[in-house]
Amino acid sequence: MHDYQTFLHHKLIIIGAGASGLMAAVTARDLGIDTAILEGNDRIGKKIAMTGDGRCNITNDSTMTGTDDEVVALSRKYHSSQAEFPLPVLQQFGIRQTIDFFNMLGLPLTKLKEGLMYPMSLQAASVLDIFELALEERNVPVYLNNKVLDVTVSTDHPRFKITCRNETDEQQIVYTSEYLFICTGGLTGQNAGTDGSGYVLAQNMGHAMVEPVPAIVQLKVQYPYMKALSGIKLQGRAHILVNGEIVRSETGEIHFADYGFSGPPILQLSRIAAVHLSRGDSVTLSIDLMPNRTKEEVIEFLEMNWGTFAHRPVAESFIGFLHKKLIPVMLKEARIDQEPNLLCQDLSWKTKGVFYKILKRWDFKVTDTHSFEKAQATAGGIVTKDLFADTLESKLVPGLYFAGEVMDVDGEFGGYNLQWAWSSGYAAAMALGKHIFK
Repeated sequence: MHDYQTFLHHKLIIIGAGASGLMAAVTARDLGIDTAILEGNDRIGKKIAMTGDGRCNITNDSTMTGTDDEVVALSRKYHSSQAEFPLPVLQQFGIRQTIDFFNMLGLPLTKLKEGLMYPMSLQAASVLDIFELALEERNVPVYLNNKVLDVTVSTDHPRFKITCRNETDEQQIVYTSEYLFICTGGLTGQNAGTDGSGYVLAQNMGHAMVEPVPAIVQLKVQYPYMKALSGIKLQGRAHILVNGEIVRSETGEIHFADYGFSGPPILQLSRIAAVHLSRGDSVTLSIDLMPNRTKEEVIEFLEMNWGTFAHRPVAESFIGFLHKKLIPVMLKEARIDQEPNLLCQDLSWKTKGVFYKILKRWDFKVTDTHSFEKAQATAGGIVTKDLFADTLESKLVPGLYFAGEVMDVDGEFGGYNLQWAWSSGYAAAMALGKHIFK
């Protein structure tokens, strides 16, 4: 280990060159603040490059209605132990401001389905290239391969002392600053180096945590025939039940897998499952295979089908409206899989009842979620009651600010977590600018 290098000083140091850190750096520099970024990876925005199937879902404009309450509608796409916490930040920098900001940087956006907005190039790499240009044009130094080991806070100047290890040559470097932003992300994107280190730094400075769990993630279920169902994709409605009560429902393309379920509706519901599983509650996923018909309509439809084709074996009566892979499993559930020649006209009322139930409410016991490695967001993080909601400055350590997923704020599936990164990075930088230049 070499001796310490010369202390490097900047007015503001941002830990983390992810979405929130990049936004904060550009905004702070445009305000005239001497700003630098510390990043543990060998390049900026490594996690951004992996988002949106490599296309980067920058935001979602589906709440942009042109009405006074559109920001309130946007805020409802977020979860936090303090439900109202995200609103003041989103009021400062919402979807319109995000679109304008990226236009200003030279990155026009385009909208695909359901409000999802991407760079016009449909390449996440474009987002990184544009930020690299923006930082270069503003002379913002980015110290790559710098893993932060420790932060100490002084009552003197400089206020923050940040000790790093340079991953390239194993050398320790000390940076000092008057202000510090923690923009280190949560626990998702661990392949991109997001390891929860920001939590440790914050806790060492007195901040408490809401225990993180994976969100926007696939659900594992306990069911003996999942392997037989693997690969099925269908338009259905999914309900999440906690201790037997329906908490939320989502409609869309549901994906069956050997471990359980995925697809947009499942990802939207997964946060509820993860939080309640961590509390020891009973969690059930209920699938409606025919969401466009009531239970009475399903019964009427099947009765007509079985009446018309009374001479056909039961297995054949489902062909044409159900995925073929579903049929053998439904026969097992009805315990008639050993009777391949059972005709529709010979179905008992009890067996019919099993089919009615499966088609409208097929219950699966949720046992777990996939890990943070597969998750798209982290639920939990630094407790928000210790932060000022409009500035994101610490109430415990003046001059310390937070932005992005490191806080106990997480968004829904569909670009909302990146929107929080842009919004919070901007709000923190603007607040610091107002403080310095007041």
